[in-house]
Amino acid sequence: MADAITVLIVDDMEDARWTLSTFVRKVGFVPLLAETGRDALATLSTQKVDAVLLDVRLGDLSGHEVLQEIRKRYDTPVIMLTGYGNVQDAAASLRRGANDYLTKPYDHRMLERSLRRVLANSMAWLGPEKRSVPRALVQPERAETLARLIESMGVGTKAQRVIHAVKHVAPTDLTVLLHGETGTGKELVSRAIHDLSAGRGGPFIALDCGAIPESLIESELFGHKKGAFTGAVESHPGVFDLAQGGTLFLDEISSLPLLMQTRLMRVVEAREFRRIGGTHTRRLTARIIASSNVSLEQMIQKKEFRSDLYYRLNEYPVVLPPLRERKEDIPDLVRHFLGIERREHRTSVTGISEEGLDLLQHQDWPGNVRELRNAIRHALVLNMDQNGMVTADALSQHFELSGRAQDDDRGYPCGLGPTPTPQTSRSLCDASCPLHPDAFPQGSDGQVPFKDIIDAVRHSAEQQILSRMLEQTNNNKALAARLLQIDYKTLCSKLKFHKILGKRDVFV
Repeated sequence: MADAITVLIVDDMEDARWTLSTFVRKVGFVPLLAETGRDALATLSTQKVDAVLLDVRLGDLSGHEVLQEIRKRYDTPVIMLTGYGNVQDAAASLRRGANDYLTKPYDHRMLERSLRRVLANSMAWLGPEKRSVPRALVQPERAETLARLIESMGVGTKAQRVIHAVKHVAPTDLTVLLHGETGTGKELVSRAIHDLSAGRGGPFIALDCGAIPESLIESELFGHKKGAFTGAVESHPGVFDLAQGGTLFLDEISSLPLLMQTRLMRVVEAREFRRIGGTHTRRLTARIIASSNVSLEQMIQKKEFRSDLYYRLNEYPVVLPPLRERKEDIPDLVRHFLGIERREHRTSVTGISEEGLDLLQHQDWPGNVRELRNAIRHALVLNMDQNGMVTADALSQHFELSGRAQDDDRGYPCGLGPTPTPQTSRSLCDASCPLHPDAFPQGSDGQVPFKDIIDAVRHSAEQQILSRMLEQTNNNKALAARLLQIDYKTLCSKLKFHKILGKRDVFV
């Protein structure tokens, strides 16, 4: 029992402690339980603890305070767990010394892999006989890499899976194939894999295979000797040479001609290459990461991509989901991008209005995260309100100037929502037709001017229609504007005029 691996579970919820303790036993470890942060610190001072699963929100001390105390006294690996995940919290945890960060509900397979990984690193660095010796268990460079990745990806379920895959594959020597649409962050992920790998001290070389003319691609890959062909006035190293000891990222591998696919296959298989016109064979020591924004399986069926190369590159596949499938990450991504603009370009931006954020969350984003960042930057140039907020009006101008309709996530162009059904119209009208004579405005002489009646009825009907529509759309102003077939800015102006309260602004 003395050699058993012990895992301290710190959570103020009894159900959570029971679930985690059952999980810990199932994977072969011994659980220790603590309800409060002080209980956890007391257990660490009296018992051997090999790893800690620490909830961010506790009854007494916060998870961050407990983490800070653990880092002052112990090298025990800590995995932060929370049901209230946000980018800033996750990044801060890693920078303060957490070994990993997962948000609930988490996949137990992800948690097991994370736990085994931090335990393996702990045992490898300290050794069983040295576990009590103070030592820096968390590498600052690794923590910073993970923090930046979380800030750039988000903490939603699908983003977490990508980040987990990066942490899992980075320490290995497996060839990685990244699948994802344009703008999903394939180069960002490839750089993170490099920075977390054993070859992080070597170069990171990226080559966009789709941007190189077919006549030059062989020279770019393999390099050439002086005089190897007409125009080769001097020797030139290729990316295989330049990436030695580090990572070679072959972006858009689907663009490679079939002949180059054959040659690349030999390099990947034999781990050696030769410059054009050269006689010396070089050993390839670079790790290869490839990416594609199209289905390579479909290209194989069309005989446009070699199946043997695909299986060599696809040793560890990582799928990057499009932004439209993980819209829960948009608020955090927007805050991250605004923070970058404020730091790097010294803008006075303070945040984004709720209406602006609402508008962003109802786009399809064919250009994914890259398009979202461009929209933010363009909106900052176009307009900010007097409080330094990015407004829905500025974002609407951006979409108009960029030449694409503001489609919502159901495919309706902005301002051209679905034709209201008779049921929808009736439900709005039934509640919005105050024609009772007692409601009519009357003059001092008892007369009832027709124009005043019309104005009063219109005002009351408009107010009730807007309120009812916001109820039906769960306060989604972008959707309400589309259903009413009015401009988004017009809707917001009418809501303000009628003093119909909407959501508050969101600050960075």
